[in-house]
Amino acid sequence: MNFFFISWQQLHQDCFKLSQRILKKNLHFDRIVCISRGGLVVTRIFSDFLDLPISNFTIVSYTSVGITGIPKITDELSINIKNERILLIDEIVDHGTTLKKAITYLKKHSPKQITILAPYIKSWSQPKPSFWQVKSDKWVIFPYEVKETVDDLTKIFKKQGKTKTEINKIILNLGFDKKQISAFSV
Repeated sequence: MNFFFISWQQLHQDCFKLSQRILKKNLHFDRIVCISRGGLVVTRIFSDFLDLPISNFTIVSYTSVGITGIPKITDELSINIKNERILLIDEIVDHGTTLKKAITYLKKHSPKQITILAPYIKSWSQPKPSFWQVKSDKWVIFPYEVKETVDDLTKIFKKQGKTKTEINKIILNLGFDKKQISAFSV
């Protein structure tokens, strides 16, 4: 598996560039609806850039690095979005199963319009969001998922027979900080 580590600076720049494209199109939204958990951080950035309120609901689909399950809504949307123009945000669209589940769910709440944004997508993503910034077919590692990524990768590499030293070196080469690795490695 190949990895693409995104720094905080790159994440912020990618979100800024994407928000500028939206602003240039002079699109108007009533609110951002965020797919939590992964979409929360990028949604806060877009809320700042686009000056929009945030609502969220939670869909769980990943069980570990590279392992997906069936998307399930675990927390419902707590606000009425009937007749609103919604900007639906998630941090990434991998296969699109989470996004399909989100669209189906939101349509039941009768918004006027749903526009989809995800800063990162895969080439095979279906459906593709209306707005995206970076396409990468590598496993994307976000700067806000340090512990869970270190935990998952440590388990994967241990199963492959790698030593703790080898595992720490691999994770360090991905872009994680030595202190983070030592704090979270098993």
